[in-house]
Amino acid sequence: MPFKLTLEHLYYLLVLTPLFAGRLVVALVILGLLLLMRHARGLARRTDSLRKTMNEAIIHDLKNPMAAVMGCLSCALGDEMSAEQRAKLLAIALHSCRVQMSLLETLVDTSRLENGELVARRQVLDSRVLFAACLKDSGGTARHLGVELKSEISDDIPPTVSVDPELFPRAVYNLLHNALKYSPPRGVVSLSVAFGENEFKVEINDTGVGIAPEHISRLFQKYYRVEGADQTSRRGSGLGLYFCRLVVEAHGGAISVSSAVGRGTTVAFTIPQAARTGASSHDRIAEARRSRDALA
Repeated sequence: MPFKLTLEHLYYLLVLTPLFAGRLVVALVILGLLLLMRHARGLARRTDSLRKTMNEAIIHDLKNPMAAVMGCLSCALGDEMSAEQRAKLLAIALHSCRVQMSLLETLVDTSRLENGELVARRQVLDSRVLFAACLKDSGGTARHLGVELKSEISDDIPPTVSVDPELFPRAVYNLLHNALKYSPPRGVVSLSVAFGENEFKVEINDTGVGIAPEHISRLFQKYYRVEGADQTSRRGSGLGLYFCRLVVEAHGGAISVSSAVGRGTTVAFTIPQAARTGASSHDRIAEARRSRDALA
């Protein structure tokens, strides 16, 4: 039967169909807005939870050293003790103050690095003196925790390194402190430094509890903390590794981590240096040393 277009058909096509389509579009828009609002509320709840967790962790990190400082000073002032005992208490108090100051500086400078208000201000420094100072600053923590702190610095590294004199040592200190914190008594933490392809290669190795594979990819994210039964006594703000990543990247380098549960963790990063044209006196001395060792 042939189809005939009637006035009733025209009415449906011209009046009812656009009206239905318009209502459908409005309904879809409202549904989309409701879904967006639901997603925004979920993000707000997660953000509030993260902020609360972060604040608790920061308060925890600040409260413990402050309690140690107050306890040591109270004993040193109120009790009769030998000069040696008083010196040990003051050393513990000083170490706790340094831990607090490091966290406060990390909080401030992390925000400044994120906002571009703080950039790496490179200076030429004595490389061996720099790394020796990083080890010395971590020595108090190592002794306090009963962990052995070692260094494996290659004889072939250049005599100077171009880095920010404030940010770079703090990043190395943070990595060493983190490794010490997660190492058991009588464990070993080592700082290894080598040079190749116009960049310093730095590794911090520990014999600690290790990190499960599912956490590795997120370790350098802001506020991320590894949770677990073996981490309860070592919780932190989740800013240390993130700050180190920002510092390394501000120097044009890259940072990574490898770990095995129960065996330890290695954090490695590179710091590029300006390409050198021709062999420097350091290169010639290093080459002569290698030739001598090969003949020996």
